[in-house]
Amino acid sequence: MKAKDLAKKLGVSPATISLVLNNKPGISDSLRHSLLKRIREMGCEDMLSPAVPQAAAAPRQEERAHPVIVYLIYTSSDENNNRFAFYPAVLEGAEMEARTNHYNLVVLHMSREGNADLRRLVESSGQAAGAIVQTAHIDDQILADLATLDIPCVFVDAYRPDRNVCSVCVNNEQGIFSAVEHLKSMGHRNIGYVYGGVDNDSLLERRRCFHQALREYGLEDRRENYFIANHREDSEDIAALRERFLQAGDKMPTALMGESDRLAWLAMKALQRSGLKVPGDVSVIGFDDRSICTMVEPHLTSVKNSRHLMGRQCVALLQNLRRNRKLGVSISSIKYELPAVLVPRESVKDLTQE
Repeated sequence: MKAKDLAKKLGVSPATISLVLNNKPGISDSLRHSLLKRIREMGCEDMLSPAVPQAAAAPRQEERAHPVIVYLIYTSSDENNNRFAFYPAVLEGAEMEARTNHYNLVVLHMSREGNADLRRLVESSGQAAGAIVQTAHIDDQILADLATLDIPCVFVDAYRPDRNVCSVCVNNEQGIFSAVEHLKSMGHRNIGYVYGGVDNDSLLERRRCFHQALREYGLEDRRENYFIANHREDSEDIAALRERFLQAGDKMPTALMGESDRLAWLAMKALQRSGLKVPGDVSVIGFDDRSICTMVEPHLTSVKNSRHLMGRQCVALLQNLRRNRKLGVSISSIKYELPAVLVPRESVKDLTQE
């Protein structure tokens, strides 16, 4: 297993896992202890540098005195791993903000099928001040788990208006509306959407916002303009998307909005294999502004979100919820949204100049 694969499984960045594997400074002892424990449980001790102690060192006495924020990572065997590219920066931001405010951050990996011992795990981690919950979708089982904890909980980029939850999220409405407005200002009237087969809370919200944006900007919302694609990058999946584009024929949209940068990139490859030029024939916009945007040709226009800031704001929201509890104010539901800003690049053609 490569270090980057291990980082993905643990929900941290390659930079963080490198510090742990090589026993280098730069992260808190509590986070290091948690990751070393998980690495050994996974049977990956052979990846550790000889400089790493044989047994994970317990947190120092002065660290144990600090309150703890637990970072709960919910995964399932069939979950799409591409989403893990989003979370490491969130975790890093949360760890840095926790350290700044004298909290220890402890990472716990949870099963989506239920965790009867969650309360015991959290209590054994120290004096828990709150929990940050990473999951693609908020379901009843996760809420049942969290109900056993008597601490504030904040979800990362997952929110359901039909549940009493507190979340820090990307402002998907702002991002999608800015993308559609940009395309319209560039003369595009026939706009399509490329979406994945994963129905997590944030991506579902992006789809709803796209429908709404088309209506509010006076653009036709055509069913045939929605193209489904998986997040894989194998030739078979690209070929399937290419076939859908070819079937569209002369009704092919002049622009496509990708639900994520990965899907926008797959759309670009499928378009190019269909004999269509980007942006000459079809313009493309992504979402998340990942590094891939400047690694492809043409460079991909995308919507930028602040993943590090999201982690920091999760800690800040937990502090506010704790403060309100002390004041006797109970807040059961809040959605804190971070700005999503369009970053124009070369993948959109200006039709108004023709």
